[in-house]
Amino acid sequence: MTFMTKLERKGDGGGSVPDFSLTQRGRSGLQILGSIQRYSAGSLRKVAADTFAENEEAKALSAEHEADKNPDKKALRQRIARAREICESDPNYRMERFLQRYVAEENFNRGIPAIEERREQFEKFVTEKVEPVEGSELTMAAEPPAPKYWTDVDWHLEPGGWDGYDLYGPLFAFGLGPLIFKFGGYAAVGYGDDIIEQRMSAIRQFPKKSYERIYEPGCGGVSTLGAINKVFPGAELYGSDLSPLLLKNGYMLANKMNFPVHLKHEDSTQTSEPDNSVDGVITYALHHEMPPKANKELFKEMFRIMKPGADIVLSDPPPFRAVSLFHSVILDWDTDHRAEPFFSTILESSLEEMMEEAGFEAVEAYSIGQDGYPWITRARKPAETTEQGVAA
Repeated sequence: MTFMTKLERKGDGGGSVPDFSLTQRGRSGLQILGSIQRYSAGSLRKVAADTFAENEEAKALSAEHEADKNPDKKALRQRIARAREICESDPNYRMERFLQRYVAEENFNRGIPAIEERREQFEKFVTEKVEPVEGSELTMAAEPPAPKYWTDVDWHLEPGGWDGYDLYGPLFAFGLGPLIFKFGGYAAVGYGDDIIEQRMSAIRQFPKKSYERIYEPGCGGVSTLGAINKVFPGAELYGSDLSPLLLKNGYMLANKMNFPVHLKHEDSTQTSEPDNSVDGVITYALHHEMPPKANKELFKEMFRIMKPGADIVLSDPPPFRAVSLFHSVILDWDTDHRAEPFFSTILESSLEEMMEEAGFEAVEAYSIGQDGYPWITRARKPAETTEQGVAA
């Protein structure tokens, strides 16, 4: 469920970057937010972490957390809650969290006016008719899917949610992406991490050298499908999403960047894809934006559409059990303060268990980055299955 956060340079994709940008005023307003975020995550957070580590009660709680690899959820929640109280006694922690919330809100308070200064140009860019690449298709739903968990949230503090502003695509691609997000240090993304390279690294976790048909539920604005096209240029790319704005922007950009995609506006827990039709499935930053029940339904649906022996790779924030107690407090904070209602619920759960319950085998989970992110969970559909779809 992502927007494009980096566009190709001219010459790489048929003119996917326009010959205009934000005004100097709009750009500088976002650049200062990027500086604040870097200071918050790169300096203040380290001071707060060191202070927490020196606290005697925090030491005991951290030792308990590190030893408890299969925690009871109630005990885990109590431990994180007490650790948060210790953190909040530190003014450096409180200031670091204040700055994180400030930047998260100002992304849109400053970003939307910055785009509005150039509305005519950006609007033309996203609405101009683009000749579809051969094989590309976009299918919009006659009755838009709208599960309650999706429609009731202004995700990531975006006014109106994913579809609340018609130029969110340019805002992320030309403003928030290159001027703020590229430096990391927010949510689960570590300070200094390159979110573009993280995406590529996640895709490289597919175990085979080639795939015929790769599907992405919650494909958003095709950031991941575009990266897949670079790693597996011979694969047919399919995706679905609940957001019409994301899909339309993604379809436009894919055609401008000259790679074919097959996108559908539908609920990824109930797709129209045929049984046993894809040999690869990937998700990127999706599962923490769905309640556990919807995740379980998603895994069952992916199992259905995957061919026997097909691979699935998930990339999401790490579970609490895989990171330090201090970092668990940082991640838990996002649930209430960055409009991520299912963040903590998923991070205290086990995606591996959900996948095994759906019938997947060879399930494994591991980190490929600092502070546990990206956290990879991968598995495969058994080569031989019963008529019901469960491993024989």
